[in-house]
Amino acid sequence: MSEAWKVLDLINAAKSFFEKKGIADTARLDAELLLAEVLGCGRIDLYVRHDELVDDALRAEFRDLVRRRGEREPVKQMLGRCEFMSHEFILTPDVLVPRPETETLVGCVLDALGEGPQFVCDIGTGSGNVAVSIALARAKATVWATDVSDAALAVARRNAEKHNVAGRVTFCAGDLFEALAGCDIADGADCIVSNPPYVSESEFADLMPEVREYEPRLALLSGDDGLEHTSRILAGAPGLLHAGGLLAIEIGPHIADRAAAAAQAHDAYEEVRIVRDLSKRQRVLLARKSA
Repeated sequence: MSEAWKVLDLINAAKSFFEKKGIADTARLDAELLLAEVLGCGRIDLYVRHDELVDDALRAEFRDLVRRRGEREPVKQMLGRCEFMSHEFILTPDVLVPRPETETLVGCVLDALGEGPQFVCDIGTGSGNVAVSIALARAKATVWATDVSDAALAVARRNAEKHNVAGRVTFCAGDLFEALAGCDIADGADCIVSNPPYVSESEFADLMPEVREYEPRLALLSGDDGLEHTSRILAGAPGLLHAGGLLAIEIGPHIADRAAAAAQAHDAYEEVRIVRDLSKRQRVLLARKSA
């Protein structure tokens, strides 16, 4: 006769296991999210089901997810979805998991865009979370989104379709601005936004296992100093922006001062500034193309 396990028993056992594996901060949250997935319910529903018995098949399914999380696989990748800007996005191992700090980047763009027709370019779109969020928030915006990874673009297209903005978001394959070669952008873009790679080669080994082992290196690494992609975007953006157009780039705090100095060194930019995220870390580089 198999041992009887209740919902609360499984949560507590998984929490203890995660803590032993060094996943202390989110141990209970992770346990609840994974069990809710197995039971096909919302996480909040678990609180009224604590005394419910879980059958052997579902317990085995949960045990496998707990094992994977114990190996530091990110929960959001395991679930294949995450929330960003209050919307759910599809995830696969081909894209970065959208971070809360990237909402600061999107917020800066939305603050700058009016409600009228706007043309926005999202360089290195990944899951499409930035491009789709802008399209959702600005009904008259047209967005062109690029990525060097065909697999990432496939995920981004799914997210655009999921949120019914596929008609206003065009996806282009290629490296940074090369993806837009030949596109008809005669009047220039109102805004160029990007969340590019900004981890240096030397920093990569120190990343959390969830990031280092499970997220695409292509979307993380940016040369020896972490500034390679930001520098290329700063160099290429003036050719696409119209006068007064906004450039918004997510940056890591470790490259913020160098990124700002690089922007200020370009004659093409004015009003260069750094915006901090909710954790008070330097997170977004903003600059406008000079008239």
